[in-house]
Amino acid sequence: MKPEALCESVKSSEHPIISRWMSPPKAVAVVGFKGSGKTRVVEALVRELSKRGYRVGTVKHASGEHPLDTPGKDTWRHKEAGSYSTAILTSRGSAVYLNHPVELSEVIPLLGSVDYIILEGFKSLDRVARIIVPSAPGDIEPLSNGLEIAVVPLSDGEAPLYEKGTPVIPVSRVEELVDLILGKAFPILPGLDCGSCGYEGCRALAKAILAGKAIAEGCTVLSGGGVRLKVDGKPIPLNPFVRSFMGNVVLGMVRTLKGVGRPRGIEISVDVGELEDE
Repeated sequence: MKPEALCESVKSSEHPIISRWMSPPKAVAVVGFKGSGKTRVVEALVRELSKRGYRVGTVKHASGEHPLDTPGKDTWRHKEAGSYSTAILTSRGSAVYLNHPVELSEVIPLLGSVDYIILEGFKSLDRVARIIVPSAPGDIEPLSNGLEIAVVPLSDGEAPLYEKGTPVIPVSRVEELVDLILGKAFPILPGLDCGSCGYEGCRALAKAILAGKAIAEGCTVLSGGGVRLKVDGKPIPLNPFVRSFMGNVVLGMVRTLKGVGRPRGIEISVDVGELEDE
């Protein structure tokens, strides 16, 4: 492909390889009550997105009673013995079990370089597009939060039961559903409700994105401008002036160090306690 053609591809379409390093992964939550068939919908989405060349990560939300490992197996025994965290590494894959809750934002980086994230559950999450999987027509209202992009019944025969306010796409038409996701999904917003984007909070920005009135890059935390700040693990929004100032100061100092050359990325971790002890 010629360079100019590649640029047009990046500007105008979802190019699987390019999008992987140009922006955070886009996401959609598949929500429904227990036994509704959410996992079947997630499976269908992962297969279709993967078939189209996208790299997909998944995250499931479950109750506190949901088992994290097979009882009696080695890693389960490690956890039962009192380990704070447990990992298993094999030639085919790896898993890490944490005996403490973590935020969704902490999990996403562990998924690696992915184009899309499919969330299963997360009914209370109000900063990402969602797909509703109902067991009955009465499920739709309690599962709606203004960010739903589709209602997905498990069979074609159920489709006429649901109102048409939101597109009704049976799971058998997964190609059509994925087309909708490619056009509507956006990265998970940080949930800081800082207002730097010009909207009241992350949910308001999310609704504006789905309505075509805003873009995810309007979020100062997501756009970053090349500089991102976290304090005690929490992302802090930076306005353009502060981003530019911090970036230039750090880059200027680092370039004076021997052996650095022209860095492509810089990471700094500051332990405030050690500084205060000096």
